[in-house]
Amino acid sequence: MVALCLCSFAQLGHHHIPYLFLVLTGAVTVYYYNHSYLLESYDSAPNQRNNWVRAHAGQIKKIQWLLLAFIIGGGSYQLYTLLPGISLLKGYDILYCCLIGLGAFLYYFDTKKYPWLNLRSYGIVKPLVIGSIWAGVGVYAPYLFLKLTNQAYKGMAYMPILFISNALYISILAVLFDIKDFESDANKQMKTLVVRMGLTKTINWIVLPMSAFILMATLRYGYLHGFTGYQILLNTIPLILLISVSYQMHQRKSILYYLAIIDGLIVVKAACGIIATLLFS
Repeated sequence: MVALCLCSFAQLGHHHIPYLFLVLTGAVTVYYYNHSYLLESYDSAPNQRNNWVRAHAGQIKKIQWLLLAFIIGGGSYQLYTLLPGISLLKGYDILYCCLIGLGAFLYYFDTKKYPWLNLRSYGIVKPLVIGSIWAGVGVYAPYLFLKLTNQAYKGMAYMPILFISNALYISILAVLFDIKDFESDANKQMKTLVVRMGLTKTINWIVLPMSAFILMATLRYGYLHGFTGYQILLNTIPLILLISVSYQMHQRKSILYYLAIIDGLIVVKAACGIIATLLFS
């Protein structure tokens, strides 16, 4: 998430690193997922990650308290510095923020009384929800930061296409990530795409065609907007790697493989975007 934010700042035209914003973004992301994994660790479904979290629950909870203290303190100071720019926000800015926050909250919202509110239970749209939330924090949050600090850059006009491209890319990664939870999702009757269609059909009919479509769209966009050859190459490298990794997903891998490869592809995409922007613009 920090890598995505750094990439977004560079692509939006801001070349100074807002350290507190980035550290807060990382802390919030870790806190959010730790909290979610702690809740899931009580699930009886077989899951290697749940077993690890249960075994280290005490340490994780201590880390959570430290993170929460930093988020409240650092977040309050960051908000104080941004208060003068609140008047620059439009109604749609507030609406988007609320939708991103609500989506993040309802994704892990689990209650027997209102099960239909849990966004994870809708397996078909689950990847799109993940992609939209990650793009919301990784792309839209940096855009809002620049807007609140009254730093309007030429590159900010590209925010919508940056949001869409990141949301689609991470949505595909979310589909691949569901492969590792195939057995536990099936036991919990969670109808993800992998559970509904099976591993081979999901990769051949969803992941590979969508990856190829995004690759062609990226090439066309780069050509029409006068990107240099180096920029086009760098922006297509993550997609080529995504297609290559997808082929290898036909065989089940260890959980560390999924974590390293899928999270690694996000970092690679961010790194390529930063290099293409800073060195070859």
